[in-house]
Amino acid sequence: MLYSAGADRDYPTIIFTHGFPGHEKNAALAQLLRKAGFHVLIFYYGGSWGSEGVFSFAGSIRDTVDVIDFLMADQTYHIDRRHLFLLGHSFGAPVIARAMEQRPFIYGAVFLMPYDLGRLYKMSRSDPELEASLLNLLQEGAEFIPNTSCQQFYQEIQENPDYYSYFPLMGMLAQKPIYWVSCKNDDQASEKIHTLPFMERLKQDPNNRILWHSYDTDHYFSNMQERLAGEITCFIEAAIAKDEAVWLDDAAFQERLTSILTQEFRTITSGQAAQRFHISKPYFCAMVKKVTGTTFSQLLLRHRMELAGQMLTSGTNPVAAISDYLGYSDASYFEKVFKKYYGCPPAEFRRAGTHST
Repeated sequence: MLYSAGADRDYPTIIFTHGFPGHEKNAALAQLLRKAGFHVLIFYYGGSWGSEGVFSFAGSIRDTVDVIDFLMADQTYHIDRRHLFLLGHSFGAPVIARAMEQRPFIYGAVFLMPYDLGRLYKMSRSDPELEASLLNLLQEGAEFIPNTSCQQFYQEIQENPDYYSYFPLMGMLAQKPIYWVSCKNDDQASEKIHTLPFMERLKQDPNNRILWHSYDTDHYFSNMQERLAGEITCFIEAAIAKDEAVWLDDAAFQERLTSILTQEFRTITSGQAAQRFHISKPYFCAMVKKVTGTTFSQLLLRHRMELAGQMLTSGTNPVAAISDYLGYSDASYFEKVFKKYYGCPPAEFRRAGTHST
């Protein structure tokens, strides 16, 4: 299911991966992120929740890679292939970590209440309480996923526990912009096991790009969906902006903005201008306000009106021709806009300008 942000340009896209067995589909979070200006794709691993095939942990990783490849080859849905993000909830975290290893062009990721299945298995070999917890999880999954068993799941992890762990991939992950969210009181993905050791070891890399927040919520972040969507949005947009050369400073941003207005003033919209910067429309509008002190529509109006004034006083083109040149399809509407801006109609402005000259 692709939640589309629009079809007017290519949009940064977030692929959701779910936990095990995957009770929470995160559709509400997907809708919030779509409204923020991202395409969001939700899918279910093969064999789970109605998807064809037989579920396996390794198959979940393969399925995620297949979805990435599908979006990279797509010519229909306006995918910004340079800015693909993965969002993994619970067991979805080691899934997206392995997918990022296999598809290194993935731009960044969000780890939500990450659950390191491989690490838990290794720890359970010497801790009966953790072993019982793992077996309970696997048994619960087998009850919800057809044609599977707890023993089958356990054997798959046992054969290659590191493959279902994000710890061995720390070096690779540290180089990517990753927003990591854990929960202080998570009764399923304990920070003590699944997050704190990772973050402690991550301190050895002071240049890592992982931003970690620990919240007072639950495994399904049920009391902070809107807040979380807002923070994910800010993180992703800041990550993209940081890697765009145009964002070196405000002056560079304004220079490029002026160039866009000069070259495309006839038809450009704020959404199209945002696309030139590879960011969402709300973030673009906020940046314009910060850098220029006014709105994009006011800048566009000022540029058109100043050019109209120059054309009226320095040439003999009819008002209708000037209106058309400036991108106004209705000359009478142009005249109304012009009069509101200058306080007089175009013909009077021309006479006054010509007389003064």
